[in-house]
Amino acid sequence: MKPVIESSIRPLGTDSDQRRRFLFHHLPLALASALLLLVFMTVPLFDVGAYGHRDIMSGAFPQARGDGGPMGHGAARGGEHDGAQTRLRDHGGDHAGRTSHSGHRPPGVRPPAEPESTAHAGRDAGSRHGGSNTETQDQRADSSLSRRVQQFTVATGYLGVVFLALTLLLGPANLLLRRRNPVSSYLRRDVGIWTAIFSLAHVVAAVLVHVSHGSSVTSSVVHFFVTEDGRPLTNSFGIGNWTGLAASVIVLGLLATSSDVALRKLKAAPWKWLQRLTYALLALVILHAFFYGAFLRMASPFTLLLVLSIIAVVVGQSAGFWVWRRRRLV
Repeated sequence: MKPVIESSIRPLGTDSDQRRRFLFHHLPLALASALLLLVFMTVPLFDVGAYGHRDIMSGAFPQARGDGGPMGHGAARGGEHDGAQTRLRDHGGDHAGRTSHSGHRPPGVRPPAEPESTAHAGRDAGSRHGGSNTETQDQRADSSLSRRVQQFTVATGYLGVVFLALTLLLGPANLLLRRRNPVSSYLRRDVGIWTAIFSLAHVVAAVLVHVSHGSSVTSSVVHFFVTEDGRPLTNSFGIGNWTGLAASVIVLGLLATSSDVALRKLKAAPWKWLQRLTYALLALVILHAFFYGAFLRMASPFTLLLVLSIIAVVVGQSAGFWVWRRRRLV
């Protein structure tokens, strides 16, 4: 009997578990991630610049761009369309397209030096010289890099959404298929790890949009949240970033408790309670997308992916709850 007892209480996280997880969880997830990332980065349908600009600077809620000019607020503010504002708009392109703005420079963002003018400024200069192209090779390369980083920011954000939805669908799927639904499963935890990987990559890439244009990491991060005088940003851009920060904190907490060691230390009930913060994470992701104007770009495949993910989670969780309640009543 002793060998049987020892086998039944074998510690979690043995070498065989790790090999199995790598071959049947992490390797397929990595390959699927690479394929989706390639599609999101290269297929023209997913070009984040193809679905119009949105104003996330002038109010607490995102707005459709007006008809008065390139900023949506008339030519009177056109002179304030500098490179720093463009970089904020680029990050605002998260969730399926670059956003526009009120034309006011966000508090705390300094205009770049003249030699660091963006592609938009270069086109203006070209028009003043009879339409000739005055961009230097370095400026064009810098603009191309910015677009790639922007595209990567959006792509990683939506990959995080896909994996988050999958994490929340695994439990209901087990119930509907009459499978065992344990407190913790390696598959659910491993999908959660990939959710965290792409969520954090999304955050880092958003900061790099600013750093690549000469800002320091500290100033880039600060300008996402506060004005020059230290007040919290309360426009749509700021609220979107605050919700994103809260989501990032939850992601880090879930990642830190996703190990076998954490499960053994915390015990099943407290550990499961912490894992239920995944529902709060989904709510914050939806708010983050909303304040970045995602739902104003319904033609975008990224927005369609977001909406389908939300619907799938709501339907799956509802069905799972119904099955669970029915079994409890029997």
